[in-house]
Amino acid sequence: MARLLGVALVCAWAVGWARPCPAAADERVAIEQVIRDSIGWALTKDRPRLERALAHDERLFIVNPEGPSTAGWTEFVKGFEFWLDPRFKATRFELRELRIELARAGEVAWWSCVLDDLAEWDGRPIGWKDTRWTGVLEKRAGAWVIVQMHFSFDARKGFPRLSGPYLGQPLPGRTPELFAPGIVSAGNAERDVALSPDGRELYFGVAVGQLVTILWTRWRAEGWTEPEVAPFAADPRYLHFEPCLSADGQRMFFLTNRPGQGEEAKAGWAYQHIWAVDRQPDGAWGEPYDPGPVLNAGGQQFYPSLTRGGTLYFTRMDSATGQPAVFRSRPIQGKLSAPERLPDAVNGQGTPFNAFIAPDESYLIAPVDGRPVEGNPGLPNYFVFFRDGDDRWSEGVPFGPEINLPGSRATSASVSPDGKVLFFAAQKTAERFGGTRRGWRLGDLQRLAQSSQNGDHDIYWVDARILEGLRAKAKPAQ
Repeated sequence: MARLLGVALVCAWAVGWARPCPAAADERVAIEQVIRDSIGWALTKDRPRLERALAHDERLFIVNPEGPSTAGWTEFVKGFEFWLDPRFKATRFELRELRIELARAGEVAWWSCVLDDLAEWDGRPIGWKDTRWTGVLEKRAGAWVIVQMHFSFDARKGFPRLSGPYLGQPLPGRTPELFAPGIVSAGNAERDVALSPDGRELYFGVAVGQLVTILWTRWRAEGWTEPEVAPFAADPRYLHFEPCLSADGQRMFFLTNRPGQGEEAKAGWAYQHIWAVDRQPDGAWGEPYDPGPVLNAGGQQFYPSLTRGGTLYFTRMDSATGQPAVFRSRPIQGKLSAPERLPDAVNGQGTPFNAFIAPDESYLIAPVDGRPVEGNPGLPNYFVFFRDGDDRWSEGVPFGPEINLPGSRATSASVSPDGKVLFFAAQKTAERFGGTRRGWRLGDLQRLAQSSQNGDHDIYWVDARILEGLRAKAKPAQ
């Protein structure tokens, strides 16, 4: 249901006045200019222009649907610290369906319109689109000033309209970029991208405090849907992570702490099992299920990844070493065979985990712990291992510093089904978190903490052709 803020405001001001009449042409021009100044000042950061448009007393009142209301000029001017910050840049505004009404007494007016008010913060898109904007003006000393404003959203329009592959994001080049900032990479701990074969469904893992789950978004006629918890991950008793789709899009494997057969439910990651869910004839997902003891032997197996032929790669705690190692299980007559440990070319140097296998099984990308990389020692880094037609693996080749970021823990990577882009999770702290924080308020901390590049894992993407250069560096395992 739409939140129609501002209706009561207009009615309240109408009470006690004669029936409104259309504004005289000269008054309408003056009023419209004040309305535009109250938004357009930000394009050039012309603070005096805004100050002339607003009442400078405690009657100034602004309703913001995304935060607390602002009561009084004294409270309002605190916002200048944000707007005048060089990291804030207004980019465009537009008024549509503008209607101005003037009371017969001639000293009060009100307006209604649809507003687009778009900007950037530190290069990241922010702002409002298709916003219902209403307000009240008073004529004081011969000049119109705004005394009240209400901004509201139709709840169905709170998510931006995104159309086209990859949530409508322009494809990256060979320099990694944040993927869908503010939409997927939105200030939580995000990782584990899985795309459907037709590119019309996208799944990713997110951790918000103690909540660990899988979100999905779908491309429909009206655009991509707002990310929501995937139906098979909706049971609040359990944690869900690391989605992996089959090549035909009909089966999903994922990590969960759901207990297996004969196990009792426990809190946290006491169990790390790989479960599955199948697509129903109507396209919806069915009920999740345990694939059985061949896969879930013991309590520690995670990060499923599938080849086009149905071979499942995953990480398991190796009973021989007590450390994680990469295993695979090939399908035989529709069932997974006993898992086999990959050779030492993959598992013999450091500790690989969370391995992604190429659909044609020609390479494997994995974070590796305990194998130092120049520029990021002491932390897991991304490596790629290449496989030939005789099932022989190369030594691991580390990615460069643009992916193995200094101070970042490698956690998961994947390549899109069309082979165009490589997704990976990384930690980066933007410059906006540095320097002095004197004068910061709670709202400043909350706003920045809920944005990307705040030190948590974000999802980045890059042209997958960077793998070609790494293949040239691969050496056969000894």
